[in-house]
Amino acid sequence: MFLDLDGTLVDIAPRPELVHMPPRLLDLLLRLHTALSGALAVISGRPLGQLDALLTPWRPAAAGEHGAQCRLPSGDLAVARPLPAVPVDWRLAADALASEIAGIVVEQKATGIAVHYRQAPASERRVHDVLGRLAAQRPRDFTAMPGLMLLEIRPRAVDKGVAVETLMQLQPFAGRIPVFVGDDVTDEDGFRAAEALGGYGLQVHRHFPGGAAEVREWLEGVLKILQAE
Repeated sequence: MFLDLDGTLVDIAPRPELVHMPPRLLDLLLRLHTALSGALAVISGRPLGQLDALLTPWRPAAAGEHGAQCRLPSGDLAVARPLPAVPVDWRLAADALASEIAGIVVEQKATGIAVHYRQAPASERRVHDVLGRLAAQRPRDFTAMPGLMLLEIRPRAVDKGVAVETLMQLQPFAGRIPVFVGDDVTDEDGFRAAEALGGYGLQVHRHFPGGAAEVREWLEGVLKILQAE
């Protein structure tokens, strides 16, 4: 089981740091992790440090920054392939957008930049123009990936599908049927990887119209089935 976080397990917040963790979610994930003999991973666009802060004290297999950071079931970090450094002037340009337009939120990540415009929807074209122009300067290294009310510059060499493929080679994931649940464009790579390995990709807006609350309810049902076997 591979689960996205924002928009999948929890509702999307106006700002990433304002996300609300439902009180019973961590207990549900811990019980599901046990029922799956450890074959549960959280695959997110957030940095691993943010995931750990939200899920503390649990430290599951996980991928952060769309697979740029990957923690193996052993707890070790996967040795990442060398990734291009985001130019400093790109980071400054993104910060300048936040200074220019009220409501824009910039996430400066280790391997990329995410610009959220949920609180400034009229700025969508401006954000896409600026970040698209930056990514176009180095098209072999970076892409500007759209998401739900955000645009993110990230390395082309990594995605959530790579994280799924990496973890599926290791116990306790190896030899099992992967199921990836996510809600955003960046999760499509995870869906494709899971399906290529004989599994399933479940898109929240198509399969769970009730959003994150319905995903959590479905996971409770999955847990009951597993515990009854």
